[in-house]
Amino acid sequence: MKNQTEYQQAKSTLKNAADYAKSKYQTDKPAIRMEINDTADWLCKELRLSEYHRGLLSNYACKLHPKG
Repeated sequence: MKNQTEYQQAKSTLKNAADYAKSKYQTDKPAIRMEINDTADWLCKELRLSEYHRGLLSNYACKLHPKG
């Protein structure tokens, strides 16, 4: 079994956080976006991701935002 890279772990954690935020704040889109962005920022700092991986995680966070 392969070990996940720190970026892959961050991406998985961010997905779980987004799912949780969407269930917690079902109709509050700004709160969901804030929760996703704050988690992405925290992960970047905590895991000391490179600028390249920070950009990738930021783009992924945008994809997780609720539509509309």
